[in-house]
Amino acid sequence: MVTSQWSLLPMDLLNTIEEHVELYVDKVRLRCVCSSWHSDLSKMPNHKLCQLPWLLIPYKDDVIGTSTSSSCGFLDPLEKKVHKLELPEIGEKVFKGSAYGWVVVANKNDTIYLVNPLTRARVKLPPMSKFPDVRKYRADKHESEYLLWSLTALSTPGDSYLMDTTHVRNYLLTKIILSSSPSNGSDFVAVAIYGEIGSLAYCKRGDKKWSIISDKRPPYKDVIFYEGQLYALKGSGQLMVCDIGSNYPKPIVTEVVPQPSTYPFDELYLVGSSSGLMMVQRCLESSYIYEPSKIFVHKTTTFKIFKVDISGRNWYRVKSLGDDVMFLGLNSSMAFSSRDFPVYKGNSIYFTDVNYNFDLEGTRIGFDEGIFSLDDGKIEPLPTNYGDVWPTPIWVMPNPY
Repeated sequence: MVTSQWSLLPMDLLNTIEEHVELYVDKVRLRCVCSSWHSDLSKMPNHKLCQLPWLLIPYKDDVIGTSTSSSCGFLDPLEKKVHKLELPEIGEKVFKGSAYGWVVVANKNDTIYLVNPLTRARVKLPPMSKFPDVRKYRADKHESEYLLWSLTALSTPGDSYLMDTTHVRNYLLTKIILSSSPSNGSDFVAVAIYGEIGSLAYCKRGDKKWSIISDKRPPYKDVIFYEGQLYALKGSGQLMVCDIGSNYPKPIVTEVVPQPSTYPFDELYLVGSSSGLMMVQRCLESSYIYEPSKIFVHKTTTFKIFKVDISGRNWYRVKSLGDDVMFLGLNSSMAFSSRDFPVYKGNSIYFTDVNYNFDLEGTRIGFDEGIFSLDDGKIEPLPTNYGDVWPTPIWVMPNPY
């Protein structure tokens, strides 16, 4: 048998090559060149944290699996190819966030998990019944499992109401973000936007319940860990910083930027970029469709971007992202330079749907997703053809750990 010339490459040179390969999939391919490379290189290749975001697709029908199956797809943007994943750990595939390669999954049985789609590892978070606005939870009370405190402006102290588990899961839990990766037993903090008025709560690894981040004036639209601080953005454009690591009995919430004179409205995101902390306004156009029934829908028309000036306590408009590209949706918002990954277009926003209108299930009405270019203000479709899926896909940064 003739020995492959590749196997004769000095080990120090092979390690140098591996250090310069950034994408995880390319590191795997490197190990497939010959058997000696496969055995000589580490089993778990070192890789940079910044990878290409992939789209996690919850398939239904017979596109890849069935609606009751555990099949998902990972859309590789580099090869524009979908990789099949069998993920029984991902449950009912209702996503409530993603960060560091982990996806937040909420199930109708009250549970919330973090799942890594690549390793299939799972970390349990406190259940929905342990949020501060839940007065009582009874799993045996069909269609009225939750007794919730009423916190709206029109309610009086002590008011409560019954709600079924599907509605609580679908509509009252908005989003969960992470402070760091939970891989290998690492400590982390999870922060949730939850409840009928968009309140904040947090937990640390191993906690049995969610603790409130007290503020009398929600709602909150987005939260982000940025440069060691937890920032929270209200629907009015007011920016707060939350100290949840102090020695005080309760978290401290401090205003960083007051409500701007022009009210932002619509969907708002916080994005940490190379240029600083940004507020992104997603402008929506709403309407009704009447087939097969009257259903409320929305469509993104444009985006507006604002950068925070901490010292001046103000937001100012930004007209260009330069080479940067943003990824918005149910995920923890991401931004990086397209010069590192030219498969994505610079000065653009890649966005997925955030609307959990379950009346749309089975209608085959497309999701509100696409690529917004700040160069010309136009929106083009995502380069996907993934068929009938439900619910909306979510951006995930693949993490093999």
